[in-house]
Amino acid sequence: MIDPTRIFKAFQISKERTPYSSLHPMTKFLIFLSFLVIPLLRDDIISQLSIFLLQVPIMICSKTGKRIGDSLKGSSLFLIMIIVLNYIFIRDLLYSIAMGLRLTNLLVASAILMAATNPMEIGDILSMIRVPYYITFSFVIALRFVPVLARDVENIVAAQRSRGMKIATGGLLKRARSLIPLLIPMIIISIRRSQQLSEALEVRAFGSGKRSFYYSYRWSYSDIIFILYTIICWIVIVRGYPFP
Repeated sequence: MIDPTRIFKAFQISKERTPYSSLHPMTKFLIFLSFLVIPLLRDDIISQLSIFLLQVPIMICSKTGKRIGDSLKGSSLFLIMIIVLNYIFIRDLLYSIAMGLRLTNLLVASAILMAATNPMEIGDILSMIRVPYYITFSFVIALRFVPVLARDVENIVAAQRSRGMKIATGGLLKRARSLIPLLIPMIIISIRRSQQLSEALEVRAFGSGKRSFYYSYRWSYSDIIFILYTIICWIVIVRGYPFP
């Protein structure tokens, strides 16, 4: 049974210590950006499938395989819709499947970063490279709220199911309509969280002075290995090896 709400599972931060989570935040950010850009450079099915396989070792190192599998299963209806729409307008089945795989690769890259990286790490790196702090703070808050909203969605779904509501049954349109009752509690919860956040920022005198850093980050040999692997992925895809 396909449950669309399972797409949020991959975006919940894991507290488990893994070889990937111990990397320097800049290394993780570079890997993430690379696997966002690389799928956009090729539009054939072999390249997209190869990009997915190149991300498998990273999934293993981050121990996010099961979560990503649940997320892909939850988003399968959306992926199928993308493939069907591409085929309707382009009439090329292989190209349509490649576009579905491209979206899958982007989802996997995002899920790996979100599940194995503390958003504060990314915020610290952006501050270190002198990105204005109000921009950094907005970006970090957006990242932090993704797993929070994912947990809220799971709680709301569980509450609605306890009341006899069926979410992952019936046809595509029926499943889409069944998600509408989830929107109202999500909007209310989001408004309450934004009010709590604004009050917390005001109490802590946000923006009143220069910010210091609580953590200091060090580069390690693991960072070098992952960066070299990412460079190899770039070479394989851009130069077209082992495919034309």
